[in-house]
Amino acid sequence: MRNNFPASLPIMAAMILCGLPLAAWSDPVDTAAVKDSVSARPDSATSLSAGPLLPEVLSPGEHIMWGEHGLMRITGIFPLTEESRERELGLRRAMLTVHEVAGFATLAAMLATVTYGQLTLNGYTSLGGTHQTLAAVTIGSYFFTAAMSLLSPPPMVRRKEWNTVSIHKGLAIIHFSGMILTPLLANGVAMKERGSGTSQTTIDRDKAHIHQISGYITTVAFAGAMMAVTF
Repeated sequence: MRNNFPASLPIMAAMILCGLPLAAWSDPVDTAAVKDSVSARPDSATSLSAGPLLPEVLSPGEHIMWGEHGLMRITGIFPLTEESRERELGLRRAMLTVHEVAGFATLAAMLATVTYGQLTLNGYTSLGGTHQTLAAVTIGSYFFTAAMSLLSPPPMVRRKEWNTVSIHKGLAIIHFSGMILTPLLANGVAMKERGSGTSQTTIDRDKAHIHQISGYITTVAFAGAMMAVTF
């Protein structure tokens, strides 16, 4: 019986497991957190000095960039002071706004990619090049969008409650895994066959269907994550 699974599957699984902790921390614009940040400004009734400057729990990216001994602290770009944290909260709001807008652009690119991929699988192999170009754009846009959230400064307060942001983060685990796995599954799907001075593209149907399913699951999860924090 023919083996339909790629030989590099263990490597893919390891990459996904390494990416899950980061994906789970994808942090969209949280209106409640923004309100907490605004109310914690020094010129309000409650000063930043009334409580800790950092939340109790930090994501891996926040630890590396914004922790007490993070990159921004060591370099002195953003020292851990009240004034610096005030500037960080403004930067956080800006980065999360970009994260939200870029998310819609990524979703549009992702929908176009799966559409052209489906057309290619349906026999319009001449569209394969467009599908690959759209896929590259989607991957670049996706990881830029993720970086805007993962590398943003931490909020003053991190709420421990289940809400639409929790759904957004849960779905992020699925689509983040899919964005790693789906491009890897594209390897070997299309092959060029040359003969009599011409070349013809052939599709490995078994690999293509696995790649197709992964792409659709990723797209649905990403669209769901966007809807969770938009509506």
